[in-house]
Amino acid sequence: MKTIVIAHNFNEISFAAMSYHLAHDLAKKGHRVVFMSHNPFFSEKKVIAIDKGEIIVFSWSSTKRPTALKDFIWYAKIHYQYKPDIVIGHFVGSNISVLVSKIASLGKVKTYEYYHTLSSQIITDLKRISVKQKLLFLRKKWFYYLFCDAIICPSELAKNDLHNFYKVKKGRVILNPMIDRFVTKNNLDSTSINISFLGRLDPSKGVLEMIEAYRNYKEINPNSKIILNIAGAGQLEQEIVAIAERTTGINYHGALAYDAIDAYLNKSHFAIIPSKIDNLPTVGLEAMMNKTPLLLSSTTGLTPYMNDGHDCFIFQPTVKDIISVFDKVEHLKPTDFVLMSENARASFTANYSIKTYCDNFSSIFL
Repeated sequence: MKTIVIAHNFNEISFAAMSYHLAHDLAKKGHRVVFMSHNPFFSEKKVIAIDKGEIIVFSWSSTKRPTALKDFIWYAKIHYQYKPDIVIGHFVGSNISVLVSKIASLGKVKTYEYYHTLSSQIITDLKRISVKQKLLFLRKKWFYYLFCDAIICPSELAKNDLHNFYKVKKGRVILNPMIDRFVTKNNLDSTSINISFLGRLDPSKGVLEMIEAYRNYKEINPNSKIILNIAGAGQLEQEIVAIAERTTGINYHGALAYDAIDAYLNKSHFAIIPSKIDNLPTVGLEAMMNKTPLLLSSTTGLTPYMNDGHDCFIFQPTVKDIISVFDKVEHLKPTDFVLMSENARASFTANYSIKTYCDNFSSIFL
């Protein structure tokens, strides 16, 4: 039996469900999992016995982001109590859990850090790279070099970004999974073609280029059936709200609650991901899960795992190319759309299931 620390959110219905189910899978295999949960917050530890293993859920010292000295001390006590063999870190709290366990074990603990956000995407979304940001990049580089045995990359693009930007060759590709919540595909309105965007309204996401392409396309094709739906929040939100208010055919839905995402995508003919650069966009998996094919930028980490014309249409993230993909959608035969929807769903079940993810992750260190 091994003791494995996972630093993430102990939540079954969000993106963090990947870690929730990995913890349960490891426990079923007879291991002890110590789960450091930032959100939800647990005021007392929670012990879950599963077959021959167990999950012990802790939260950090407070509901705040675990970055203070008291969080280091808090986790150090947990480390010495349970003496983990493996640490897996996601987002908040991963720095502390990886660093403390590596030092306290004199390097014996195997540490795995997740590379969720591309450096190139961060740079694209920043108005300028400050001295502070440069220092943060440098700190992360040395953290990877000194304290991480492997960096888990959700795509080959992420692995290449890690190598090219940080000069770190520790990347291991494991595709992110998604909980399968699909029930049935709603009957879609045949009088319109709903193309839906969901995500952060930041420069790297290509939303303004998408809107410009739509407006140009509608000028050329005033009788087009395409409706463009946009949901999300971010630094471009006010600009996009203003454009939507004065543009017929663009509907802005605001930031969606997580439990509203499936309904939003299920009512869409296509989900569009026009990102200039992106890792493995979660919305792509959620759309395919809901039998909604993708209009996908060629510069995402998801693209190499898709098949143009089979389960998606792939385009360059330029205004010209997005106009071209709108034209493809407009003239797609209904029978071909049904087949593409089926293929999108099949691609999801083949590559992004929780079981596949757990099996792939376990093969690394068990």
